[in-house]
This record gives sequence, structure tokens and C-alpha cells, in this order.
Amino acid sequence: MGQMRFRVHYRNRVSPEILKRIYAAGSEEIPFPTRASWQDGELVVERSTSGSGNVSIPWQIGDQEPTVLTTATLMERKRPYQLEVELARGLIQRIRIRLSIWQWLGLVVPQHLLDRLQAATREFSLAATTQNMPAEAAVAAQRAISQAYSVGQELVADYAQQAIAARQKQAPLTTLLGVSLGAELPTVQTRRQLVDSCNIAQLPVAWRAIETREGHRDWKITDQQLAWCQKSGLKISAGPLLQLNEFGVPDWMVLWEDDFDNLARLMLEHVRAVVTKYSGRVHLWHVASHVNTSKLLSLEEEQRLYLVAQTLEVVRQLDPRTPTVVSFDQPWAEYLSHKEEDLAPLNYADALVRADLGVSGFGLNINMGYQPDGSGQRHPFELGRLLDQWSVWGLPLMINLSTPSSATPDPMAKRDIQVDFANASSDSQHDWAASVLPLLLARSTVQVILWNQLTDASPHEFPHAGLFDAQGQAKPLVGLMRNLRKSCLM
Repeated sequence: MGQMRFRVHYRNRVSPEILKRIYAAGSEEIPFPTRASWQDGELVVERSTSGSGNVSIPWQIGDQEPTVLTTATLMERKRPYQLEVELARGLIQRIRIRLSIWQWLGLVVPQHLLDRLQAATREFSLAATTQNMPAEAAVAAQRAISQAYSVGQELVADYAQQAIAARQKQAPLTTLLGVSLGAELPTVQTRRQLVDSCNIAQLPVAWRAIETREGHRDWKITDQQLAWCQKSGLKISAGPLLQLNEFGVPDWMVLWEDDFDNLARLMLEHVRAVVTKYSGRVHLWHVASHVNTSKLLSLEEEQRLYLVAQTLEVVRQLDPRTPTVVSFDQPWAEYLSHKEEDLAPLNYADALVRADLGVSGFGLNINMGYQPDGSGQRHPFELGRLLDQWSVWGLPLMINLSTPSSATPDPMAKRDIQVDFANASSDSQHDWAASVLPLLLARSTVQVILWNQLTDASPHEFPHAGLFDAQGQAKPLVGLMRNLRKSCLM
């Protein structure tokens, strides 16, 4: 077992809850099973393997929500590191690497941003060279982190603006921007606003919604949604065909929990029924979600992969022309730090590609600001790193997004999912989306962007994540999507 030790000046920033979310990772940034604790006044991070690696921790920067920062690669040693200094080193290093990539691609960087990044680097140098005085080093490191973070935000915005402009000079952007519809046909008012803001909608064809009683399928809502999308000129994604959580599987399936063969047979019968009915009328099949994080019916990793592979085969047989996407939750895989799994999301994807099952692309479900089934807040440039990792196969990407608009209790949401942002508001939801959506539109590999949740007024998974609130009123995010569609998309 490997171990890294840290001195921490700002100990109050490492609360018991933060302590549980620290993790170590290797060169591929896939987390190891990790245990963090205080020992003799030092932060000790233990992992299941030895050797060099990096450490990630949610860290307070100014008055914003704690943001996951990652150290540079560190070797194991007896002498403790100073945590604040290593977080500053890691952040500045990662921003500089991202900046060099973007400059190589043609980014024109304003001189004042380069000057401010250099100022942050000088603050880091001061911190690194005064570690014999931990308090002074920590203060300088914190200034470096704050300055570098701010510069990074502006660099991301500049990159997105310039990259979108460059793409538009070559051809109109064909990215699809939309939302996953709920279990009901949206109201007339909602539909009007969606037509202005979206060019695609995802029909929820979850098994739970269609076959509440075994052998009795109800297509009414899905048919209504499909007819509205077609009339409105929206592209149509349907799925997930396999939603491997309690929102996707009917309650009566618990009877087959210990009989995987029958479980698989019934799941594939549902897939076959949906694809047969809607073949030729949808533009994209969202084949499966929650593949890598499913706790459903105690399915093992091999069983989940088998179900996805069989579903892809069924879709390919019945509707070979329509593209297929398999999506993965928590793509930074932080859940691996406390969960015994052999495969990270990238490993699942690689297995599907190598099996030559005809998967057309991959989806990443980024539910920012939720615990335990979401992802911690990260700097927007980290999304660029993630997209680079998932572009290795040259396949298109579908990005599914959500973040909360409130931290208050949400009686319509899944009980065990909590909002991780103490100051969440409709404005913070808008601001996060405003930093992320242009970055996604700037990337040619990202071909579909879906907001995960339409409304807070009906039962849903993530608290306050909808485009519309519980009273049916549009949140500021809807206006952002409308403006992006009009200014950037065909």
C-alpha cells in the first residue's frame, strides 16, 4: 500500500466530508481505492498501490463552491509535502499544458492574460521557495491558486469564442442542442420555449415508464412526444433503452434478481419492442446509461457489459442505419476511490470498441454539484482534458449535463442524491452552463449536447436540475440555450 503525507496550513478547509472525497490516481488519472485521514497532525493519503501519482481534493477558492484541484505527479517520500503548494503547482501546470495545446491549435492569447498567468506563477515560486515557513508558503500558494483559476476561466472563454468562430468560417455548426423530455408531454408554453431553444429532444423510453405491469406496454406518452417533435422539426434521440437504475426498470423486475438469464431476456424483449415500434422515426438511439455505476439488481460488471453488447446487437439488426450511443456516469470516475470495480468508464468504452459491436459514439453524463451520484465542481478547462481522453477512438460524443438551481429540499427528486453546492441558485446554474456550453460547441467531436432534465415539477433524479422550475417557469438557462442556438447553430 502506498502513502503520501501532507502538511496543511488551512486545515479548516479539509472537513470530514471533504476528507472522504480525497482520492489518489495514476498517470491515466483513474482513481485508486483511497483512504485519507489525519495522523500526527498531517494529512495522510493511502492507496492500494505504491509509486508516483497525483492527489485530488475539493478545495475552497475565494467565495465559490469547493473545486476539485489536482496536484502534479508526486513521488512517495517520508518527508511531507505542503498541500497548498502542491495544489498551486498542479493547477498552474495543468493550465499551462492546456494553454500550449490551444496555442498550437491557433489560439490568440491576449497579453494581459499571459501577464496574469505569469504573476500567478511568481506567487507559486514564492510559495515553493518558502516552505520552511509553512504559513507564508500557504498564503502565497492560495494567492497563486486564486489568480490562476481566474486566468484559466478567461482563457477557456477566449478559446471557446475563437474556436466557434473558426468552425463557423468553415461551415455552419451542426451540433445538436436539446433536452431529455420527462415522463409527460410538456405543456404548450413549455413546448413553445423548447422549440426556440433546442434542435433535438430525447424521448424517455425507459422500461419502467412503458411496461409498469409485466406484459402490458403503454406507448401513449411516447407517441405524443414523438408526434410533437416531428411536427416541430426537432431531431429525435430515444433512450436510454437500458437505463440501469431504479428510474429505468419496473418494480416487478425484482422477482428476477437472482435469475440473470430471464432478467436479460426480459430486458432485451423491451429493447426489441421499442426499436421495432420506432425504427426509422428517430435519429439516434441512446442504447444504455448507468453502465459503469449501476447498483441495479446486484448486476456484476461482466453482466452489465453483456447486456449492453446484446442491446447493441438487437438495435443493429432491427435498425442498422440509425447511430447508437452508450453513455457513462461520473466520467472522472471518482467513485472508484471507495468502490471495488475493475473497470473505469474509459475501460468499459474501450471494451465495447474492441468488441466491434457497432457503437457509433459515447455519452458522458456530467451531473455537476451532486453527491453521491454526481461529480464535484471542476475548472472548465478540466472538461477539455476529459474530451481529449474520450476522443481517442475518433467517435462522436454526446454530453448530458445538469447542475442544481437551488440547495433547498426537493421533494420530487431521488432521495439519496444531495445538492453539493451550498449557494446553488438559478443564476449559478446559468453561469456554470455559460462556461461549459460554448466550450462544448467549440469541439467538433461533440455532436450532441443534452440537458439531463426538463422540469422540476414531475418526479426526477437530480434535485432542482430542470430547465423549468416546479411552477413551470423557465429558468435563466433556457434563455442562454436560446441565444446560443440563434447565434451559433443552424
